[in-house]
Amino acid sequence: MSQSIAICLIHGHGVDASIWDGIYADLALDASVLKPDFSRLANHTSIEAYAEDLYARLQTGQVENVILVGHSMGGYLALAFAERHPEMVRGLVLYHSTATADDEARREVRRQVIEGLKTQGTAPFIQKQLPKMVAPDYPSEKTQNLVERFLNLPADALIAGMVAIANRPDRTHVLRDAQFPILLVLGRQDQLIPYEKTAQLASLSDRISVATIEQAGHLSMIEQPAESSQVLRSFMGQL
Repeated sequence: MSQSIAICLIHGHGVDASIWDGIYADLALDASVLKPDFSRLANHTSIEAYAEDLYARLQTGQVENVILVGHSMGGYLALAFAERHPEMVRGLVLYHSTATADDEARREVRRQVIEGLKTQGTAPFIQKQLPKMVAPDYPSEKTQNLVERFLNLPADALIAGMVAIANRPDRTHVLRDAQFPILLVLGRQDQLIPYEKTAQLASLSDRISVATIEQAGHLSMIEQPAESSQVLRSFMGQL
């Protein structure tokens, strides 16, 4: 892979950029690695706003070619970026993420989460959500450490992010029409993104490949860092 291509690791909702710390050094052996943090932004209420924020950051850093690795909500952001700025994208990884929009039932769940964040703050949300992000057999003490790690995320930023997630459009056309390689990284034990449904996205284009991390849920970069790093480096090595 050309050293002129940067890798941009985009975290999901309810966590921050530190989720990538366990694989950052490995990835940095091959290229420049960026891990922007959007976890404290309360002024973006659309996925497109986050995408344009990322674009501005990359422009400031004079980054012209990028591999986008988007975790969960970060994948929605990456898809919006690729739709708007395809000339910059050399590869796209949906990391425990999807290109489909929420159905109405799922949007209603999001609205309930937003109300809970408004009335109860961050703690109840994180205490309920973080255990769902890991595989069912992930050690409980490590899960609790994750909960404590993200209890300080601001509720207003979590609300803004959840509004953006709930209102995002379907972007399967971005996968179908992309002129760059795409990798779907799936956790076999993911409790938040259905494995079988997401794997079917690979049928949209012969540019899409799938990597399954068997012993992981929704946070394989933390649950299985060595395997996660290997999967990403293998994809990067093909570009």
